[in-house]
Formats: sequence, structure tokens, C-alpha cells
Amino acid sequence: MGKVLSSFTNGSPGAVSRSVDEIIISLKNAGETDIPFGAPVFVSADKSGAVGFAPGGSQTFDEFLGFAVRVPDKTPDRYPGGPFDAQPQGVWKAGDTMDILVRGSLAAPLTGAARKTGRVYIRRADGALVTVPGAEGAAVELENVRVRTPMADTGSCAELTVLRRNIQ
Repeated sequence: MGKVLSSFTNGSPGAVSRSVDEIIISLKNAGETDIPFGAPVFVSADKSGAVGFAPGGSQTFDEFLGFAVRVPDKTPDRYPGGPFDAQPQGVWKAGDTMDILVRGSLAAPLTGAARKTGRVYIRRADGALVTVPGAEGAAVELENVRVRTPMADTGSCAELTVLRRNIQ
């Protein structure tokens, strides 16, 4: 017999949640590390592609592209785990051409008490998406990103909306 959910989730990290307003671009993962679905991505220093956030680094909002997203037409073996697993998985490997949401909504891991239309920050120490910036200089504000649906699922995913493209 099938599993019955007692509550709905906001989705798996990196899942595009509303498709009417989305803009997704494809760029090479120009870094040396995997980029998990739902993670913020930035233009690489040499502008040859995109890289993940480097904890402790000096990346700024001006270099922010969008979020790494999963695309539905990829085969399931690309994405181990699933939306009902405790820890859904999936990454864009170094060198892969990956899909990046530069405008629209997606599910992404978020730490902190989220409220609708709340601001989103990246904590410099560990690269986590948070709702409270902490001490001065401890986080990078994603100025064009807002919380659309506050966190309410066990996977700690919230629905985030990228309001406008940052880099044209």
C-alpha cells in the first residue's frame, strides 16, 4: 500500500516551483566542487561559467547569478533520492553544464524563522541560506530574492523567489 503524507512539502531542493515567470540559463560549473540543487551560484572569476559560494570567501551580490536547479527532463539516475526522502540529493558535478534559475521561484534549504516576503542572506562562514544576517559583514544579502512561502516542511525547504535578473 502507498505512503500517505500527513503534510505537504515545499519540494526537493532545487525544484522549480512556479513556471510562469521562470528564466533558466545554462552555464558550465566552472568550479572544482559539486554544486547542490538549490544552492546559490555566482559568476566565476574568469567569467567562463558559474561557481558555488565559497565559504569564507569574498563573493558579493554583484556576482550572484541565481540558484542551481534540477530539470524535469533529466533521467532519474541523475538525481539520487527523491522528494519524500529525508535528505533529497542531487548535484551538478564540476565541469557539467548546469541549469541556473535567474528569475522565478524554487524550493531551497533555508535556516531561520522565515516570513513571507522576508529577505534572504548567505552566511559567509558556511554558505548556508539564512533569514537573519548576523553581525555586520557576516552574510551577503541576496537583494533580489524573497521568501515566498515560509518554511513549513521537515526538509527545511522554503519557496524562494528571484524577483529580477541580477546579471544580464
